[in-house]
Amino acid sequence: MPVPGPFGGPGGGGANKFNDNGGAVIEIVRLQLIYWGAAWASSPPPSPTSAQVTSAVQQMLAGPYMTGLAQYRGIGRGHLLGSVVVTTSNPPNPFNDTNVKNFVSGLISAGTVPGLDAAKANLYFVVMPKGVNSASGGVIGEHTYYPDGGGNRIHFGWITNNGNLGYVTNILSHELVESCTDPEGSAILGVAGTCSGGGWCEIGDVCEGTSSVLHGVTVQSFWSNTNAKCIVPDWPNITFPYSGTQFTYTLAANQTVNFYTFNWPEYEFVVWEVVPTTAGTAAEITWSVEIQRASGAYVTYWITVTNLTGAAVSIQGRYTVLGIA
Repeated sequence: MPVPGPFGGPGGGGANKFNDNGGAVIEIVRLQLIYWGAAWASSPPPSPTSAQVTSAVQQMLAGPYMTGLAQYRGIGRGHLLGSVVVTTSNPPNPFNDTNVKNFVSGLISAGTVPGLDAAKANLYFVVMPKGVNSASGGVIGEHTYYPDGGGNRIHFGWITNNGNLGYVTNILSHELVESCTDPEGSAILGVAGTCSGGGWCEIGDVCEGTSSVLHGVTVQSFWSNTNAKCIVPDWPNITFPYSGTQFTYTLAANQTVNFYTFNWPEYEFVVWEVVPTTAGTAAEITWSVEIQRASGAYVTYWITVTNLTGAAVSIQGRYTVLGIA
């Protein structure tokens, strides 16, 4: 028996700047950071350090920044798969995509970084040392993919570095949201006239130059069809905890009923209870809750309730949202 959650899916109206062309997306990204070059282990340490970048990225992934991607096929927040500093080689200066592709492929083959799991949601980002630049003049970050020998497409990107943490995280955030919404140039893309430049027209491209410090981390805004503007998402303005009754029902004698309630944001910490509202002299019901990650951005709660008595029992399904998980 379905009962929707208190928040529906994202709406929209008017003409969209970006359309879903049906290609691959990364619904729950597993981000692997790779710091390439001996400069990352220099003494004194570089600025920013690899640890500072990694910490900022962890905050970016755990925070509200990626919640705005829910409008694009239910893409949700990701998590950090790991970070590694590789000092056994240095990137060419200038470097190109093939250099980065061969570097990432070699690390996967050697087991230095994890290969794809069943979800195939890995994203490999290579962060360059300060002063190492792309052979494509003026390009400071990029994401793309390559096919491996097993028929998989390995999604990767690279980030340049001017010695400023905010500069690095700003570029990285741009490449992150674009990698999730369009890792292969076939998914969330601008309609004709949206972008003026060449290459894939993606949600970060029309918002370049508009950045914010979000909970201590510099990030770039990205285009929201729902809001019809560039956004840097933050947590909703809600006072926690809050609670309510999600469903009522009357169970027949000895009846078991399965309820499900959907479109709950994955970042909310929700507690459920089912309470009989018909007075009895002994235990009247049992209930259990199971959780389904219905998409990257939303969860479904499955609630099974059994009437233990030989008479009808009325119930209420109640929720309490304790805060942000």
